[in-house]
Amino acid sequence: MKKPCIFMISARDNLLKQCLTYLNDNYNKKYNYPILIFYHGNRYDNQNYREDIRNINSNTDIRFHQIEAKIPDHLEEKDMFWNFPNAYARSFGKQRLGYLHADYFWNNFMNFPELDEFNYMMRIDDDSWFKEKLNFDFFDELDKRKGMFGTGFTWNHFHPNHLQTRHNLFNWIKYYVEKYNIDVKNQQLKESLNGLVDNELFHTLKWNCGNCNVYNRKMFDTETWRTYLQEFNDLAGGYRYRWGDCEVIGLYAYMHLDNPLVDFDLRSKGLYEPQIPNTQMIYSQ
Repeated sequence: MKKPCIFMISARDNLLKQCLTYLNDNYNKKYNYPILIFYHGNRYDNQNYREDIRNINSNTDIRFHQIEAKIPDHLEEKDMFWNFPNAYARSFGKQRLGYLHADYFWNNFMNFPELDEFNYMMRIDDDSWFKEKLNFDFFDELDKRKGMFGTGFTWNHFHPNHLQTRHNLFNWIKYYVEKYNIDVKNQQLKESLNGLVDNELFHTLKWNCGNCNVYNRKMFDTETWRTYLQEFNDLAGGYRYRWGDCEVIGLYAYMHLDNPLVDFDLRSKGLYEPQIPNTQMIYSQ
């Protein structure tokens, strides 16, 4: 039996109501899927604020879950991304530690017991903008297209700035594939890993958008995923290099599935944008 939910991690209380209102009006009012809002600190402890959010749709079960924000014990200050010697890392600064904590959550969301009861999950950001009414259900569409991993839109252009948040990623994936003797299923990834050094073929894979993704739990309920995630956490690739779930989960899918992404193509249809207009993308806490 299908049991879906929608979930996010949020630190921007000024955006959350807008985001959930658009989501409700243009999609979830029809389905009333539970919405789980994870947060750090005391951001959403205020009961009046929670009630205001729940009043967006009283028929939707909206749950708030406070979670711990903690730098891994095996990292030192010098290991943190803001000390990495590139321009973006230096501009990133220690004040955006909250972004790295959120990045940890997105890559490790399957380890949070609050999601255990659900077998389909839709991940959005707190500034995701559902612009127009959708005439399909994400979870049904994922099944109809026999997918395990859906995304709001895909992209594959390459810009040198991408390298500033992918340092050592190629080498780590190559090491992982060789260590566990993985037969890489996606041909483009396989060909790129045949190279000795980082290459454009690797960076022009068709990437998921990262801010509107839909997952079938079966993709993660394996020892293969748990081993991969443990390797990632041992390295602390998010805290060291700011590797995002777009790359970390995306590359896992490409290793084990030839064509893993179901592209809902929302952006080109004018249905979705990853940022509500006139808002800042900075995640500071």
